[in-house]
Amino acid sequence: MTNQKMETAVNKLKTLQNSKTAIEQMTETDCFELFGISRAKALANTNTAIAKTEREIFRAEHPLEGTDKKIYEIAAKHLIEVQERGDLETRHNDNEDFIEVPIWGLQAALKDAYEYGRTNK
Repeated sequence: MTNQKMETAVNKLKTLQNSKTAIEQMTETDCFELFGISRAKALANTNTAIAKTEREIFRAEHPLEGTDKKIYEIAAKHLIEVQERGDLETRHNDNEDFIEVPIWGLQAALKDAYEYGRTNK
């Protein structure tokens, strides 16, 4: 990630954190009028965006290397859920930790991972 992209991500994080503070101070009616969703849903969406931005910054500061990078590449190649999500991180939320994966994608990912392990002993 370039310095400009890193600065943009940090600014995005600050904006999201400010948005969270603003939403926390809103009433339920305000949230429905502004966003068309409940205050709880608005906070959940903002928290998800904050977590994603924090992961982007962390990955920029700590890029994947070696086997970890290869495993991520295999997963992203075969599993659309990983492509959309952008990571394999644990989120301590059953709805986000257990992603639905088609069996053929899982089969292809396992085959590639096996081949990688076999050739890189």
